[in-house]
Amino acid sequence: MTPAQYRAVRDELGWSNAQVAKTIGVSKRMPFRYETGETEVPGPAARLLRLLVMLRLTAGSQKFNEIVERMQ
Repeated sequence: MTPAQYRAVRDELGWSNAQVAKTIGVSKRMPFRYETGETEVPGPAARLLRLLVMLRLTAGSQKFNEIVERMQ
């Protein structure tokens, strides 16, 4: 996942970097590193983020939020 793809995913989810960090279980600084290209998004995290976008687009907002809450 490129930095531009990461930003697009984050924008689609409507999340801050802090929300991404909390949801995928990384340090608060790591999403900033993804966004700048300093660190590549690991494969499993990239797949999870893409899956979350697909879920956001197919499930209703309420259902999506419930699922994300359970993940945390």
